[in-house]
Amino acid sequence: MRLKTSLCPYTKGNTLFLHIGEQPYQPAKATIMRVFEPFTMSCTMAVQLNCPFLNLEGEFILKLYDRRFATQLRQDEKACPWDPNLEQEYQEFVDGGGASNFFKLCSYKLCSDEDWAVKERNNWTRAQHEAFLQYSCRESYRTEAEVYDRLYDIQGKDVPQLFARLSMPHSSNLSNEYIGPPGLLLEFIRGFPLADLAGHAPSDDWQYICEDAIRIVNVIGDRGIRNGDVKPRNILVRKDADTQKFKVFLIDFGLCTFRKQNQDDRDWREWKALEDEEGAVGLVMERKLKGGFRYCRTPESEQLQAEFLSED
Repeated sequence: MRLKTSLCPYTKGNTLFLHIGEQPYQPAKATIMRVFEPFTMSCTMAVQLNCPFLNLEGEFILKLYDRRFATQLRQDEKACPWDPNLEQEYQEFVDGGGASNFFKLCSYKLCSDEDWAVKERNNWTRAQHEAFLQYSCRESYRTEAEVYDRLYDIQGKDVPQLFARLSMPHSSNLSNEYIGPPGLLLEFIRGFPLADLAGHAPSDDWQYICEDAIRIVNVIGDRGIRNGDVKPRNILVRKDADTQKFKVFLIDFGLCTFRKQNQDDRDWREWKALEDEEGAVGLVMERKLKGGFRYCRTPESEQLQAEFLSED
């Protein structure tokens, strides 16, 4: 389901007009230097930004949670391709208060049944389906922003630095909640995915690089975060020009969930055992590197496996 290039503004060389921060917004212009396709829950691109008022100058990663062009999201949710006619239908739905009511319904239903949308979407109108995509994008944005907030002390060290929350201006007088895409401005980690480690780093370095990735996965998990999207493709490796050592960074936190305030320890530990974030890195990379990396579970991971996944 590929959109016509003419419909999508996220192409190399285009200039985007952004609102940085909360109201009162600071306007900024960003020139797209590179796009990272296919787009998933967000449209991710490298941009050149010049906003000296906020000390934001140089190249950054821009993530916009734009339902219109979030190709993987639309495919996963069985949504029809976006076009201007569909957007007009949706705008009319928003004008009439339909989106506001539908957002409330989504929030209520998904609290008790995470599969509600899958069961109901065949009964939705096109505008309702679009509202659900907008709701999903905003939830992913809020989730990723909260993860970065919780990881403030390891930003720039184990995860990219978050520089700003932002939005895109639109012609409608309607709330950005229902129309516009929110976004994040992040540090540009120039590296390669952990999945491609064999082609970018000497085999003597594989062990410590993979162990660093596992360490960061567990650091994040210790903050009451369960990451449903841990995989080697979402882990970047950068070589330090001075030390010639490799450093790992985890990215993409839109599918995380957080420990509930009153969730008991056993229930949370079972969640973590079933997700097995550590194994999603260690086991996969051990197979991929064919003996070049030996994975040993951490004691905490061993305990979770024994407690909840043992066949005995």
